[in-house]
Amino acid sequence: MQRNPFKHTRYDEFQRFLQPWLDAKGFPRDSYEVVCVVREPIEWLNSWWRYRSREGLARPSHPEHRKYAGHLSFEQFARAYMESHPGERSVKGDKRFARVGRPSKFAKSLPGEPEVDRIFRYERLDLLVGYLCGKVGEEVAVGFRNVSPERSFSLSEGCERELRRFLAPEYELYKRAIGG
Repeated sequence: MQRNPFKHTRYDEFQRFLQPWLDAKGFPRDSYEVVCVVREPIEWLNSWWRYRSREGLARPSHPEHRKYAGHLSFEQFARAYMESHPGERSVKGDKRFARVGRPSKFAKSLPGEPEVDRIFRYERLDLLVGYLCGKVGEEVAVGFRNVSPERSFSLSEGCERELRRFLAPEYELYKRAIGG
């Protein structure tokens, strides 16, 4: 399966590589808008836990097996996530299963460059679709792919408090998003 090189492109990477290419093709930055979608931060992390709990990843022969998290509770995954960020906390053991980026860094611009033009909340995709329909002047269909399996979860009060503090930059981004 061919991987999409643009999926999950950080905004600073877009600015560094794609923006100059678009400019060279006659599309300067002020001729288009950059939009992104963010999830409520704990729900975002929960989605990663569910995604990495897929049955297929449980097979040791799967190329991404080292990222399998189906044997962990969400609280264990959340704690491992917080521990897996070098420079932010000490890293203990192999936490590759919990190593995912941070939405606040994903949407960060290069120093002195424009920020993302519009940020939409995932749970209000209807607003994004309406915005896109207005921009292109016709109906835009948005489908859902790559949906993580359902899995119930809970967090202790202490872990939730710690996770909310750790995800403070993500909550700041989420607060700015359209749809709140």
